[in-house]
Amino acid sequence: MALLGHVVVRRPGEPEVFAETADLHERFCPGNPGWGHPPLEDDVRATDEGWGTVGDPGGLFGPATVRWYPTVQWFDGDGFADHLRSLSLYRALGLEVREPLLDAVAERIRTGMGDRVARRYLSVLRVGRRTDG
Repeated sequence: MALLGHVVVRRPGEPEVFAETADLHERFCPGNPGWGHPPLEDDVRATDEGWGTVGDPGGLFGPATVRWYPTVQWFDGDGFADHLRSLSLYRALGLEVREPLLDAVAERIRTGMGDRVARRYLSVLRVGRRTDG
């Protein structure tokens, strides 16, 4: 059995989009429990948090083999806003909140971040072989 998960992560000392736009998120949609800084990449590698704990397979599978795959996507301001429009956290916002927020995020990226931001992901693959038992 193979389980694949993806987590948005950040690296220490590297500008991260949410950190640079947290004030905008709070201004347009204060107190949203979904807002928050992505975890550090090294912290995700050290735990199951962020993509779900794999429970006891009940003797059906042997020990899992784990592989990590870091990837990065680069966006300009408009592209990042379009990316956020595809995420359920933003789609759940009313149009009257979502669009002004995303317009402000795009503008911040254009004017304050050189119109180029990274979105880092850490994909994890766990593979377990079925036992004979």
